[in-house]
Amino acid sequence: MARRTPTTQASLFGGDTPKVKRVTKKPSKPSTFREAFASRSAYAPRTTNSANRGEKRVWFSATAMESMNRCPRCFWIEKHEGIRQPEGIVSRLANRFDGVIKQYFDLYRASGELPPMVAGQLEGSLQYPFQEKYWYRVPGHDNRYGFYGKLDECLVSKDGKYTPVDHKTASSDPKTRDLIPAYQFQLDSYAFLLEKNAHPTTGIGHLIYFFPGHGEKLHEGFPMEITIKTLNTDPGRVMPRLEAAIKLLEGPLPQPGKECPFCAYVDRVKKF
Repeated sequence: MARRTPTTQASLFGGDTPKVKRVTKKPSKPSTFREAFASRSAYAPRTTNSANRGEKRVWFSATAMESMNRCPRCFWIEKHEGIRQPEGIVSRLANRFDGVIKQYFDLYRASGELPPMVAGQLEGSLQYPFQEKYWYRVPGHDNRYGFYGKLDECLVSKDGKYTPVDHKTASSDPKTRDLIPAYQFQLDSYAFLLEKNAHPTTGIGHLIYFFPGHGEKLHEGFPMEITIKTLNTDPGRVMPRLEAAIKLLEGPLPQPGKECPFCAYVDRVKKF
């Protein structure tokens, strides 16, 4: 009986990918990292516990969908092998700023009034109580996939319809720049999840940009400018991309993205 050729780190990032027959029987515990790495490739993508019933699923998000667009190979490797792209030096200032803004909005949630910084620019009231996370089980595929999202904010209109809101920090006024396509899909995804969770939507979503302003008296407070962009949302854009992601994961190792710096680096290094 011919021996199965294991998938190695080299084959993950380049070269011929051996055809590996999926197995259902749990193998013996590998003795080395190389054996562990190779044995994992014979299985379906890694799963995580569902938040509500402890069920095992592969969970996608809008961020994951964008990573698939940037590099199908890195996306495949992350879901199958748990290996993420290296993270460089990242400023945590935006995360801290986001938390401060959310606490500020929470101060006005129970009152039914909008915070003064956005009052008169948005319609509706802050959702109360606020539901931050939403989940959706993708039908078919042996019930193995799901989609989730985490909203920054949500407005509710007088007729009971929901509008997703996302906070963005910027270095300058976003009016001078084109909209990043990922932001459109992010709002589409939130609208999709709201609809799937019995929350009818208004057909729009808001991006609230916060960026520093100029001031001569910074010692009296740091000026912060606000710009709101309203986009039409289309939940129908989500399922085709989910199905494309599932098809990619259930297939062989894909080619790298044309502009993926990580795959390009590995491709150059392996020549030495």
